[in-house]
Amino acid sequence: MTDLPRLAANTPGLPCRLDPEPFYSPDATERSYAAKQCHRCPLLLDCMSYALAADERHGVWGGVDFAARAAGCGTERGYWTHHSRHEAQCEACQAAHDEAVEADRRRRLGAAHAGGGSVRGYWLHRRLNEEACVPCKRAVAAKSAERRAREREACDRARADWDARKVAEELRGAPGGVHALAAAA
Repeated sequence: MTDLPRLAANTPGLPCRLDPEPFYSPDATERSYAAKQCHRCPLLLDCMSYALAADERHGVWGGVDFAARAAGCGTERGYWTHHSRHEAQCEACQAAHDEAVEADRRRRLGAAHAGGGSVRGYWLHRRLNEEACVPCKRAVAAKSAERRAREREACDRARADWDARKVAEELRGAPGGVHALAAAA
């Protein structure tokens, strides 16, 4: 971990030293202004590394508004923020995401049930780790029966085509214009 306080004390003209108020302001607009001021700071990366290592949750560090960043944790948005930053998901964000996914699946399952059950409803039951209801099971059985009937029909058509070609070959016999060889006398 970098010794940021020592580096900051030995570096003149740092924006956070000249006007520290916006860096810890409760106003998001002021913190946004402070974050822009960080972009001209020579300690930008050291400051950000320090804040990440110290798990800083308040203020602007290295051009990042950690107060706004921390506010998103424990929400679906926080989950996607972690995801976009290629960070490991915190437990609160993962739990919020799991809850949102389950709520969406339950909403779609309700729509499937409103239509009397469906194949999609069956698979939503499975994704929710629950036994499928009877209407959804019936929908899957009907879909499977339709698929088997289509496959049977396709097989029957292929067999009929094959039989028709065999009959045509037998009827044709020897090709026209071919004469038997005369035996030598």
